[in-house]
Amino acid sequence: MSSLRAKIIDRNRYSKKYPFVKGPKRPTYLGDDDLALELGSLTFTNENAKTFTFEAPFSDSQYTVVAIPREISAVADGSAMVSLVIDGLTADNTKVTIKASAKFTGKVDVLAIRIGK
Repeated sequence: MSSLRAKIIDRNRYSKKYPFVKGPKRPTYLGDDDLALELGSLTFTNENAKTFTFEAPFSDSQYTVVAIPREISAVADGSAMVSLVIDGLTADNTKVTIKASAKFTGKVDVLAIRIGK
């Protein structure tokens, strides 16, 4: 497990300039390691597996993925309570497969993060 020593600053409020009109916030990451982050969502329609493809591939497969169901509706034959797991066998630096314990319909938010060189 890696750790990160970093902070996010607002570049427009970093120096002591006092303009009449404030500029919009411009957050900047300052840290001792690289940070790669990808956020997206998948829509399941009576399915139990979906593949999430990254917009920008990671440099390697050493990243962490979190999948959180946002809204779920029950299918005709069962409950809407499902568990989501990441299929580690098919995951690589360009895509990850998310499997559910049962078929369901709903949206799932996916967050992939990589800390390090």
